[in-house]
Amino acid sequence: MFVYRDFLLTAHATSNHFTQICNEIIKLNKSIRFIGVANNMGKLLVALYRENLIPFMTKEETENYGLQAVLRAATREDFAKKLGDLKHSIGTYDRLIRATVPVLMKENPQTLTKYYLLLSFDIDAPVKDIIENELLPYIDKNLELFK
Repeated sequence: MFVYRDFLLTAHATSNHFTQICNEIIKLNKSIRFIGVANNMGKLLVALYRENLIPFMTKEETENYGLQAVLRAATREDFAKKLGDLKHSIGTYDRLIRATVPVLMKENPQTLTKYYLLLSFDIDAPVKDIIENELLPYIDKNLELFK
């Protein structure tokens, strides 16, 4: 379980590897405020905040954000045949920057498992650089952790 004041998210028993992933990703760059892993239905499996950070949103709002972020990413997949696969999406707000990064696992030609990394960054962070030069290489190197 992750506890931050009154914020509590329970990690599923099978999510220990996702907890490891979140702990490692949050250490990739000091600009990362939040990292979560959601399944293809938008259920937030694990969430972790940077140490000493006061979240802007409640647990319920964060869970709702997870669902909405996955739904938005899924709608973008409608254009994959013409545009190619979604690598990441970035949204800039007044107080922070959010990113959604799909992680696809092709276990065999008929089975595709999909997870989504949901991140938030400090407003002045070079998010595209962090994603492309730190996060995506981490995912590629540690893809087996998502199994």
